[in-house]
Amino acid sequence: MAALAPLPPLPPQFKSIQHHLRTAQEHDKRDPVVAYYCRLYAMQTGMKIDSKTPECRKFLSKLMDQLETLKKQLGDNEAITQEIVGSAHLENYALKMFLYADNEDRAGRFHKNMIKSFYTASLLIDVITVFGELTDEVSVYSLLSYKLKIRILAIYQYYFYIVY
Repeated sequence: MAALAPLPPLPPQFKSIQHHLRTAQEHDKRDPVVAYYCRLYAMQTGMKIDSKTPECRKFLSKLMDQLETLKKQLGDNEAITQEIVGSAHLENYALKMFLYADNEDRAGRFHKNMIKSFYTASLLIDVITVFGELTDEVSVYSLLSYKLKIRILAIYQYYFYIVY
């Protein structure tokens, strides 16, 4: 997959989407479908936050260019061309991340990848909203994501402040 044009600096108004954009970058090679939808979520959310100031418009314009490039590159992928397939793909990926982290947590194996997996799962639950209302099953995960964020903070404090 061809490299995407870099984005300009993130405007302060868009701080709330920075983690979704970072997740997109981390998944460019690992799972381009996840990367695409993370950027789409960031674009939709950014437009709701501020699409009028020049700095934000420039950022959103470059992000839109990235989305168009990705859509062309992934044009034959059903997870991009069919929303139901894309939604299922994200749900499955988020669940996979959650189950990995949950199993590690229950086994008492606290490490950076486990914490990151919990956090990524919670971000992907946000991203699933690009498809509209969450299904009942995903709504349960959405409620869990708030609990996950609390658990992530607790684990993070334990792991990084006590262990190290």
